Amino acid sequence: MKTFALIILGFAFPFLLKAQTTPVQPRDGMDCSNLFFQALLDEDAKALESLVSNDFSVVGLQGQPIEGRALVQAVSQGMIVVESGMLSGARTRTYGDVTLVNGMWDVRARIENNGFQGTLSYMSVCVKSGGRWKVVAVQFTPVQ
Repeated sequence: MKTFALIILGFAFPFLLKAQTTPVQPRDGMDCSNLFFQALLDEDAKALESLVSNDFSVVGLQGQPIEGRALVQAVSQGMIVVESGMLSGARTRTYGDVTLVNGMWDVRARIENNGFQGTLSYMSVCVKSGGRWKVVAVQFTPVQ
């Protein structure tokens, strides 16, 4: 009986490992937006890459656009490190397969070793395409 249990565990173990490394798929646009911020907080470039669309862009704190590949690379190389972040006041509007989410993000981060701490107003745009939710755009605006 022990041998049978060990064989079953031996077959199940690779599936459990794969399940743990496969990024979670968003249920809806709000979940997609939240998972995007969680991936930034976790410094999880793989999850971030799975969440952003091929034509993703983010408008940074100085108004500069950053493409998705550059964002994923910056997170994977430790150039962007989110030390803490708390979302609040989220408002969601869904129009078919498009969801707009805006709210506030209290964040402490390092961007290329320059520290930032403050509140950002954000808007994320998520689109359902091919049966999967993806983040297509994010804009951050510092709150004065």
